[in-house]
Amino acid sequence: MNTPTEKFDVNIGHAAQLGNGILAELNKLREMDPVHWSEASGCWLVTRFEDINKALEGDELPLSYKRLVAATLPHVPEADRERLYPTIMKYMPNWIIDVDPPVHTRLRKLLMVSFNKKVMDNVRPFVEERVALLMDKLKQKPEVEFGEEIGRLLPGSVILKLLGVPQEHLPRLREWSAAFNSAIAVPGVSHEALMRCENAFIDMNKVFAEVIELRRVKPEADLISALISANEAGDKLSHEEMLGACQLIIVAGHDTTHNSLSLGVAALSQHPEYWDYMYRNPDKTMQCTLELIRYMAMSTSQPRFVSEDFEWHGKQLKKGQVVFLMHAAGNRDPRVFPDPEKLDYTRPNLDLSLSFSPGAHHCIGHLLAKLQLAHFLGELVKHFESAEMLDPELHFQPQIAFRGVHDLNMRFKVRAK
Repeated sequence: MNTPTEKFDVNIGHAAQLGNGILAELNKLREMDPVHWSEASGCWLVTRFEDINKALEGDELPLSYKRLVAATLPHVPEADRERLYPTIMKYMPNWIIDVDPPVHTRLRKLLMVSFNKKVMDNVRPFVEERVALLMDKLKQKPEVEFGEEIGRLLPGSVILKLLGVPQEHLPRLREWSAAFNSAIAVPGVSHEALMRCENAFIDMNKVFAEVIELRRVKPEADLISALISANEAGDKLSHEEMLGACQLIIVAGHDTTHNSLSLGVAALSQHPEYWDYMYRNPDKTMQCTLELIRYMAMSTSQPRFVSEDFEWHGKQLKKGQVVFLMHAAGNRDPRVFPDPEKLDYTRPNLDLSLSFSPGAHHCIGHLLAKLQLAHFLGELVKHFESAEMLDPELHFQPQIAFRGVHDLNMRFKVRAK
């Protein structure tokens, strides 16, 4: 006879169909079976904060960061992977988010040297300028499809500015990030989606290679120039490693912030008391933004690869299996976050959030993401007194690592002067 735990399952491949309903499903799973083998998903789902945090911290559990190939191509025979998707297989396994020490330690040192104060100071005024332009655009047209008309324009233009890539490539960012997010670590991904990802890698490399060669001759105060000059005890990044870093910045720094802006604005529109608190307490803007990030659950999961057999909560995890750390469930764990379903502007323990993956792989660009989100939302509540979602529900995209929506039709009400 099956137990209730064995009967209940969550198919993370159905993230788009489940929409925000996946959060309630994961909450239920967390209380029933925190380390759960999902037959529907073909992987382990880990849902408690303590367990996820333990996995993120590093060395205690045999969970490898070399997991993207296993999570993306489990249905493709190993002998066929490089033949079918040569560019994916050349770069993705060498991204900093997909390597273990000592390779990870080396790359992180060099990237941390590159992502320095000079680069951040150079981009900060640009963020403020772009947000001001977007506020003016919203005032002129307060009824918009927010995601593409507003939400994508800020992080897209900021990422290009950060890297030193001409703004004329902004339209291509959408194609690149969409191709990556619909293929990488998506359960049951199709060959067509993988080929779009393969072609996006090739297209991006052409653009980035041109800028890298230009900056070798004429460096500027941008990240690509910093990547070229980064030096740690005589060690430098290779050309291929610089291309890989640029690819990852597009994946991790563009669509994630775009999705967070869209989901954050949607959440704010449904919580007028939160909107009003942010307006009346501008000094609390960052705290409120971080709580929004926890609540909206844009950062939903991260996969890991079991590097050797081990037991966890009485379950036998086998070498070669994939584990999904469900950040969205951990960020709603009532053991850590009292009344976790509430969007609480007074919540005191915001630094506990799993959204930026605390631990050895803590998001290198978290300060830039927080800067954009906090400045945009702070200016939004300053210039507009409310917002209304014009569609009855959100329609989510298929990816499970970083959730986003297809359309967000909104109407904003300008504040009276």
